[in-house]
Amino acid sequence: MDSRSEALSRASSRSSARRAEWGIALVGPTMRTVVLVQILLAAASGAGVADHAGAYWALTLCVVAVSLLLIVQCLVLGTVRRGAWHVPDLVLAWVAVPAMNLLLPDPFVVGTWEAWASGFAINVTALAAAWLPPVLAVGHGVALGGWYLAWTLTANTTSWETSLSNALTIPGYALVVAILVRYLRGLARDADQSREDAVAATRALELERYQLTVHDASSILRLLSDEDTPAEVLPGLRRQADREAQRLRTYLGAEPPPVDSSVPTVGAMLTAAMEGFEDLPLEPAVALGAHVELRQDVWTAVGRAVTTVLHNVRLHAQAHQVVVHADTDGTTWEVVVSDDGVGFDQASQPLGFGLDTQVGQALRDVGVAVDVRSAPGRGTSVTITGPVTEGRA
Repeated sequence: MDSRSEALSRASSRSSARRAEWGIALVGPTMRTVVLVQILLAAASGAGVADHAGAYWALTLCVVAVSLLLIVQCLVLGTVRRGAWHVPDLVLAWVAVPAMNLLLPDPFVVGTWEAWASGFAINVTALAAAWLPPVLAVGHGVALGGWYLAWTLTANTTSWETSLSNALTIPGYALVVAILVRYLRGLARDADQSREDAVAATRALELERYQLTVHDASSILRLLSDEDTPAEVLPGLRRQADREAQRLRTYLGAEPPPVDSSVPTVGAMLTAAMEGFEDLPLEPAVALGAHVELRQDVWTAVGRAVTTVLHNVRLHAQAHQVVVHADTDGTTWEVVVSDDGVGFDQASQPLGFGLDTQVGQALRDVGVAVDVRSAPGRGTSVTITGPVTEGRA
């Protein structure tokens, strides 16, 4: 695996979903801290006007305790989805609404922080939308808003507009937070999935690149290790093995790729591609197209493709004649490798990795067309065609 794949693998371990949860877990305690400070700043004043100061302080301290638990657990666990504060938080929001009406004088019930129930209820429903299912969170906000409105309207106050506004704000915040949290989590999941897809695609490309690199080398090693390989074939195989070893070292980064100083013509390419195949009954007929110059990437890809085709002929064709022909009409060039071997049925037998990927896909990637024709008992013909680059005919 190269550095790109390794980098993607490291990135995949840093889950976007996990980071999104941490972000939500940090926002939750921050919101609660702001509300808690406001409650504590007004607590002494509220206790001073409350009919039962002890009950007022007890309720306030319960909110403080649950809020501290919320803050600690969110920061330790890194999520608002788990925590012992969930149920107590909801219960306190529902209890605080009637408690403020019962403990405080009517003028303090609506629009003051001494009656902190509305601010606390808004915060509770907003945080609940981050850990409850969205529909349930909004439904809870509507119910708590109705509960708040019903109690405050019983107080002797003329601020019914404020009561209604506060009541609507409770489910409003629940809805906004539910939408935002759902969107953030969905976005994070999509990012994680995209990263996993990228890692998988990179690994697949690396595997294909590896297969392309070792395909011909494995054919050579197979013949070199076979005791039945004729002695006259071995010198050519050893030269090919040395060439493949150099290419593998280049692939692994052990040494820089060799620089070919020769002119990248079709003739030079075919000469290099046919090296080491003296054991095959080769009949080169390349004079008509040998002078055509190719781009370096095309020269390399076509040479590798012809070598792969000849390896296939050596391993499978049992041919008595192998013709390598090159030609050009001035606008296109053509290389044909044909044999009179056993062939195969294209309708029932798909192309193997060598012909399909190492030849077909690799050449299409550099803008070169490939046509494979074969039939049982009638041999195989591989035709490679490409455009003549201006000034290189």
